[in-house]
Amino acid sequence: MNDQHVPHADSPSTAPWSMIEREAAALVAVWGRSRQAFATRISSVQLQALLTIEQHETVNLGRLAAALGAVPSSASRLCDRLEAAGLVRRSHREDDRRELTLALTPAGRALVEEMEQRRRADLIQVLDEMPQAGRIALLRGLQAFAAAADRIMDRQAEEPEDDWTSIASRLLA
Repeated sequence: MNDQHVPHADSPSTAPWSMIEREAAALVAVWGRSRQAFATRISSVQLQALLTIEQHETVNLGRLAAALGAVPSSASRLCDRLEAAGLVRRSHREDDRRELTLALTPAGRALVEEMEQRRRADLIQVLDEMPQAGRIALLRGLQAFAAAADRIMDRQAEEPEDDWTSIASRLLA
């Protein structure tokens, strides 16, 4: 956070939550910038689907729809478009031929990896501008924040295998 801003208990604009919101916006913007580089190639919901499939390696349509907050018919049409683009492959489960599973194709995996590499490069560029003490403090603060968020997530999560990185990836896609 900017050293000029010291929280005062009587001012909502400098309350710790307000300062965190303001300063975290920079992180969100850097993260989102990498997504913008792909905006003409793939929609946000398509990217969310790819990230969800990647997280689970293979996923059935119902689970994908639930992760996207969509009805199965909408998720199916989305998968039609992703399959037509060569990013997703549908196949029948070996143990239950009635159930279709979705997996990334090599092209789909390459697209996700390219976006992740772009995001890392953008983060590295910003981190390189920071003094080492600031990077260490940021990491420690984010670790403490994530640990507290994990404790809350453990109590409230609908999907126990979700972690903050996967949730953020879907929300910022």
